[in-house]
Parts: sequence; structure tokens; C-alpha cells
Amino acid sequence: MTGPTWLNYALQAEQLLMTSAQKGLAITLGLVITLFSGPLGYGQQRACTGAEARRAEAEAVTLRTWDALYRSYKLYRQCDDGAIAEGYSESVARILVDHWDTLPQLAHLAKEDAEFRRFVMGHVDATLTIEDVEKIRRNAKTKCPTGLRGVCTDLAKQADSELKGRASSP
Repeated sequence: MTGPTWLNYALQAEQLLMTSAQKGLAITLGLVITLFSGPLGYGQQRACTGAEARRAEAEAVTLRTWDALYRSYKLYRQCDDGAIAEGYSESVARILVDHWDTLPQLAHLAKEDAEFRRFVMGHVDATLTIEDVEKIRRNAKTKCPTGLRGVCTDLAKQADSELKGRASSP
């Protein structure tokens, strides 16, 4: 017997030999390990240190290329809150509004990193001017580069959602 076949046989034999009490204990132990290892597992974001927050806040509003935004995101994504988040939103708006022709670069980065895509879409938000949100929506609907329909659709939906949210607010 080799590899997976042998392992499957061994697991089946072990299951047959376990008493119901042992099985219950094994299941309980597995659940406890799963519950307590969750917060420490994959995708857990570490805390933003004071030094990181100061650096992130200083640069978040100044980023004008997708590469620069992506580098900052990779370094400081754990700091994406409050004034820092507002700075990132302004940078996303400036790139989308003033440098729409660079959308293929966003599409490339977003294809490689789905979390970065969510980060960008999430920053088309209430902190942007209505004019910027409308221009992002208009560009996404009327100036979408060939092959980027998915990114444009997501941007248009996010902008529409933001505009509807403003319309329903007092």
C-alpha cells in the first residue's frame, strides 16, 4: 500500500477500534482546538502600532498610483481606520478620478490580490465628495477599458450604493 490508500485504511481501522466514549472525546477535543485556534489562524490581522499609524497617516492621503497605494496597503492595512482610512479613500478617489487611464494597473493588482480589490472598493465611500463618486460611477459605466468589465461593474455598483446611501440620509 502507498500514500493516501494506506492512510485511508489506517484511519478506517482506527475508527473501528475507537469506543464511542473515545470518539466523543476526540470530537470534543477537535472542536475545542478549532474554536480556540480560530482567532490565531490564517488571515488574522495584527494590531497597528503607534509608529505604523503615524507613518500610514502621513502617506495615506498622498498616494497617486496603484503601485504606491498597494505598497502602502501591504505595509499598513492593519491601520485602515479613522483618519488613515479617510486618507486612503482620498487617494483611491484621486487615482480613479484623475488617473482613470491607469485602471488596467488596478485590475492587475486586484486579480492578484482579492483583499486589495475589496480595500479599493471599500474606499469608494461616504468620505468622498459627491462629485468624485459621480465621476467614478460615470467613468465605470462609460469609459471602461476593454477586458475590465468586472472591475468597472464593481466600481459602478459601489458608487451607486454610496450615492443611494446619501440620498436616503437626512
